[in-house]
Amino acid sequence: MPPPTVDPEVKLFVVSFDGSARVKRGRGAYSAIVWQLPHWKVVFAASEYMAELTVNEAEYRGMMLCLDLVAPLDRARLIICGDSNLVIRQMRGEIECKVPGLKLLRSWPDHELLHMKRDWNQSAD
Repeated sequence: MPPPTVDPEVKLFVVSFDGSARVKRGRGAYSAIVWQLPHWKVVFAASEYMAELTVNEAEYRGMMLCLDLVAPLDRARLIICGDSNLVIRQMRGEIECKVPGLKLLRSWPDHELLHMKRDWNQSAD
């Protein structure tokens, strides 16, 4: 599959999220970063810590943090990148998801979800 390309005239936000936790509901953290293209200007970056999280919960919280960060922005094209195949597939509707907050994404009429290798998602670590 060829890499996505972007017209330099298009208003676009790229968001990356990540989450991690110790095994069996240990301490965990999650983060998100928002860029505005074409100059890759960092618009927002945030991270949070919780005492008890699973890895999947941390990944979901990272995705929710993305949506919180982009909520006040103009509804331009949005590309969301993450290394959690589960979260990305559920957001695409390929797997059932019952997390109510993820419905917020529907307010962005033009969005894409990209699963990326963990090594390519270091900016959100």
